[in-house]
Amino acid sequence: MTGATASTPTGFLLRTPEDWVDYSVADEASENRMAQEVWTRAREGGLPEEYAGQYAEQLRRSVREARRAGAVHAAGVFQLYEDGPLTATVLVSVVTPPATGDIIGALTAVGQSGRADGTWRRVSTAQISGIGTVGRVHGIQNVTQDGATMRCAVMHTVVPLPGSSNVVVVTGSSPNLAEAEELFELFAKITGTLTFTWGDGGPALATPQASVGESATMG
Repeated sequence: MTGATASTPTGFLLRTPEDWVDYSVADEASENRMAQEVWTRAREGGLPEEYAGQYAEQLRRSVREARRAGAVHAAGVFQLYEDGPLTATVLVSVVTPPATGDIIGALTAVGQSGRADGTWRRVSTAQISGIGTVGRVHGIQNVTQDGATMRCAVMHTVVPLPGSSNVVVVTGSSPNLAEAEELFELFAKITGTLTFTWGDGGPALATPQASVGESATMG
């Protein structure tokens, strides 16, 4: 087979730290199992039931929002430390760029580096080995998930999908604002491991379910 279809990757690989867990975005039942696991780990770590429930629901919302937006993969971490919990997620989505082709502009209002409410965003480019130049926007943003708004450290990386007009968006997010700079470095490191596969390798790059305007956005 020749042409654009043959040259388009069918899957991808993305390496996350050993203490991260891959989450299913298949259905609501998988959300519930994931939330229960987080709740159990939080309670075993000594977190009060109220806070354990909050963190479990927070992660459930992240995965639910990802599934609704057409994400093809989700991974995350929940760890308890002396100064409190650390939660973070990384989502992989295949999206269709807007008609203007300006996908970075669709993800965020380019040029607004800071706001009176303390949120900010920066637009840049990065290099991924074997892929090339990719677009990136990161910052502190108000993220709405399943009707609830939370301030998070967020990084979007926009990767052209070979042989296709679509793009892959890798989104890292965490409410742990005190560790924002370290998290941005971690999200960049994880995204830097992205490779495309052909055939049976890696999670499937399914047909996109949403345009970029409907998928992971920074409020």
